[in-house]
Amino acid sequence: MISYGQNSSFQKTIDSIKTLRHLASKETDLNTRLEYAERAANLSLKTNVDSTLLKSNEILSKLYWETNKNEAYRDINKQNIALAVKIKDSSALGQAHLNLGEYYRKRSKYGDSAFNYYHKAEKIYQNLALKFQRCEALFGMAVIQCFEKDYIQSEVTSFNALNLLESLNQSNDIKKLKSFIYNNLGLVYGQLYLFEDSINYYSKSIKLKKKLKGNFEKNISNSINNLGFLYKEIGKYDLAIDNFKKILQNCYIKKVHKSIYLMSLENYAHTLFLSGDFDQLPQLYHKVLKIADTSNVVYETITAHQHLAEYYHYFKQKDSAKHYAYKALEISKNYYNDDILKSLKVLSKVEDDSIAVKHYADYIKLNDSIQKNERLTRNKFARIQFETDNYIEKTKKLSSQNVLISIIIAIIVFVLVLLYIVRIQIGKNQKLVFANKQQKANEQIYTLIMNQQAKVEETRLTERYTVSEQLNNGILNKLTGSRFGLEILSMSEKPLNKEAYKDYVAELQHLEKEIRDISHSLKKTSFNDDTTFISLIEDYLEKQNDISNFKYDVNLINQINWQDINDDLKIAIFKIIQEVAYGIIKHKNANTLTLNFSEEITRKLRLEIITNLDFSAKRAQKKRRLKNIKHIVSKLKGTYTMERDQNKHLCIELELPITPKPR
Repeated sequence: MISYGQNSSFQKTIDSIKTLRHLASKETDLNTRLEYAERAANLSLKTNVDSTLLKSNEILSKLYWETNKNEAYRDINKQNIALAVKIKDSSALGQAHLNLGEYYRKRSKYGDSAFNYYHKAEKIYQNLALKFQRCEALFGMAVIQCFEKDYIQSEVTSFNALNLLESLNQSNDIKKLKSFIYNNLGLVYGQLYLFEDSINYYSKSIKLKKKLKGNFEKNISNSINNLGFLYKEIGKYDLAIDNFKKILQNCYIKKVHKSIYLMSLENYAHTLFLSGDFDQLPQLYHKVLKIADTSNVVYETITAHQHLAEYYHYFKQKDSAKHYAYKALEISKNYYNDDILKSLKVLSKVEDDSIAVKHYADYIKLNDSIQKNERLTRNKFARIQFETDNYIEKTKKLSSQNVLISIIIAIIVFVLVLLYIVRIQIGKNQKLVFANKQQKANEQIYTLIMNQQAKVEETRLTERYTVSEQLNNGILNKLTGSRFGLEILSMSEKPLNKEAYKDYVAELQHLEKEIRDISHSLKKTSFNDDTTFISLIEDYLEKQNDISNFKYDVNLINQINWQDINDDLKIAIFKIIQEVAYGIIKHKNANTLTLNFSEEITRKLRLEIITNLDFSAKRAQKKRRLKNIKHIVSKLKGTYTMERDQNKHLCIELELPITPKPR
């Protein structure tokens, strides 16, 4: 009976622990969840079951992190390492090392300790074949290496992580980690002066973060700020300002993430200073300091003080320059050596002779010390990796057969990739050849249509001229003769016949005038080029309308002097209308087309195309026919814009320079 009672009490304790764990994960209030987790851990300790305590500690560890109880978080994860080793739980051991790596990276100044824990976690996860967790550890290592200015190794570590992530199912967590690695590569390449690569990876990071499920406004803004900072550093101030404005206009960032908002505001102010735009300065710098003061933010004010010192130095206000330079140095001493270094450099500029020399000497001394520490840190990282790798080599060696297989697989993959690239290139070339042939065929079709139209018009004019000659030389002459005869007869002395003849003469005169008017109208020999081109467009649209029954409207086309416009431009306009009409016919939901023509004073032909094609302007950019239109416009050195109006119609506006028709 006693034994049964003891077992029953133990089971009740286990059940209580499970209930408390559940409550710790389900409650909404953080402090309440923390209270439940601590109670679960205390009960677990009394059971003397290491696995139970370890599981409760893991839940408690997460809540310590979320509530910023940093020392408690550090201590409990060190305890978890001992427990995991004792019960030989490799997965828990890797997690505890990863957690400590996060702690030392994000909430302490001990980068070497962070790297050590990350590296141990990475090797544990490698042995367990847990790729995602291993990539988390690699990312932490890459960030530490970048922070310690070991940029080449950070690049290598980042790509090791990316290669592993590519082999996994692209879940939201995978994409999130990839976006963070892209951001780190942006930082690395910026420091290596590979600016195009840096811009590319920042852009990749931003694009990927925008697709993530959940609230990632902070992370997106962080990458946008980094991209803006890079543009500022390389002198592309307009692009820098555009990026900083995106953050400054984000109300959520301004309200919730003050540090990022202040960083972007300060960068924006400094970009204006560098570009020579002083209208908003120094007010923006003072705004940064004011918001920081009311928000209890300190670190972000260092650069604001430094740049204020530079601003007042530029305008020869020595006292103000010195004030902010010394303030920057004072705050910097509580943070990183790099900040102190920048503050000393500013002081060496704004101070007077001997004092400036002293500050510059301090700058040189500190810079040498930093470089020495960076070398020592890099050596320490290398030693950590070597010692861990050496240990793994002693416990497990790869056979030469596996190495050979890996090489063969790599060669096969390389050959397959090469063949795939060649195949894609061949396909692209074939498409290009086809497009060129199609373009030439369209031009030939247009030329044939124009020639045929000209021949028809020429035949019509010839027939008119023939009829005119017949009227003049035949009917009109006879009628004139009859009139003269009747006039002679009218001279008769008989009154009755004279009146009748006069009526006949009047009627013949009327007939003569009518025939002469017809003759003159038929004898116009000018070739109406405007009518020919307009008719060509209207006939084409009418035929397309018969095929698909879409509504079309052509406005102001008659106001253009087509007779004075080069045939190349006419061909281009006809081809553009062809592309749009075909797109409408092909698209099942499209049934309207409006063409608005106008001629600008600057000798440019403006064509506005409006259609109810049912896709966004962003997606439209990828459509082949719209790409063809863009190519035609580019070839004629025109301009091309596309947007969706308030009725969700796709609007394309083209401006094409008018080249006079050769005489």
